[in-house]
Amino acid sequence: MSTQENLRSRPLTAVQRLIVETLADSDSEDLVQKTASLPTDVYASQARFDLEQRKLFRGRPVPVEVSAALPKPRSYVVNNDYGLSVLLTRDGEGAAHAFLNVCRHRCVQLAQSTEAKGGALVTCPYHAWSYDLKGNLVAVPREEVFPGLDKARHGLLALECREAGGLIWVNLDRETHADFSVIAALAEDFDAIGLAEQTLYRKTRFDVPTNWKLIHDAFLESYHVARLHAKSLGTMFKDRPTVCEQIGPHLLQSSARIGYKRADRVHIKTYDDFRKMGVFSYTILPGGIVITSPTYINVMLLAPQATNRTIVNYYMLVDRHPETEAEKDRYERSISLMERVTAEEDFWVAQLGAIGAHMGVMSEMVLGGMEQDIVRFHDILEDALKD
Repeated sequence: MSTQENLRSRPLTAVQRLIVETLADSDSEDLVQKTASLPTDVYASQARFDLEQRKLFRGRPVPVEVSAALPKPRSYVVNNDYGLSVLLTRDGEGAAHAFLNVCRHRCVQLAQSTEAKGGALVTCPYHAWSYDLKGNLVAVPREEVFPGLDKARHGLLALECREAGGLIWVNLDRETHADFSVIAALAEDFDAIGLAEQTLYRKTRFDVPTNWKLIHDAFLESYHVARLHAKSLGTMFKDRPTVCEQIGPHLLQSSARIGYKRADRVHIKTYDDFRKMGVFSYTILPGGIVITSPTYINVMLLAPQATNRTIVNYYMLVDRHPETEAEKDRYERSISLMERVTAEEDFWVAQLGAIGAHMGVMSEMVLGGMEQDIVRFHDILEDALKD
């Protein structure tokens, strides 16, 4: 059964179903009338950034890669974006693993490829010590010159790792144990949209001069769509608020496309039904965004580098690769539009926001009724930082 056929028979989760039941007509005039404030130093403070690194990006599951980046057994890839060099592998049985990417001989970076490579072994370029994809040291040239070497004690240094919902989650702190239960319900939602079965169509890496939370903020409100995206996405959606539900520490938002009527919800049973009419947008704590469309699923994994710098690994995932030139052209037009809109509009204003926040002239910002999900996200962050 193809991924698309699978999605036609896969029911929505309870949370997704609740979202569908809550969506109003796309031309609804109902608006939330509410005002809130948010301190600007959450984007500019070095102390706050350091606390986030300790509390959010260490000691808890961090989505560092999509499953589709390692599509086959006996493959590996390197991620250097989280302050560590991490080696991600998929062993011969298809299980994912994460290790510190350092040879146990002379501390040399073991692998270098940030694109998937195949092979049963990872071999150090310096002295050719070799490890299997489960992290075991299996070969040492001229082993006799290392009398008493116990290869079993010199395997790669493992990081806690789980693959769930089409993402590879890693605890980047070897000194702690992460609670991976916080991703369970979210993974069910991702399974319902077939994220694990998607194929990687394109990956782009952006180095954005902004705070990572300002990127999240840009995807957490619809107030800007008709204005910032007036000549792009603004033609596809009415100027109205989204609906939002919390999944553990994560958020699911949704908005309907122009022409959606609430009566249409009776026909929506699966994700394949829904994606023609609306958008699911997931905010993952920490540092992940998943957005659906009729053609692809967009995944953004955010790796904060500084208060005003974030690496974004940006993935376009599809049910299947196009089989005709017409299909390829449709994919390319849709995906190119989203890459341009995201980079030239969403990331651009996030950059402008970072400039303003670092000026320090405003102690707080004001958020209106169509921006309240930003407040909710920051409340979740505050709770996580207190743990």
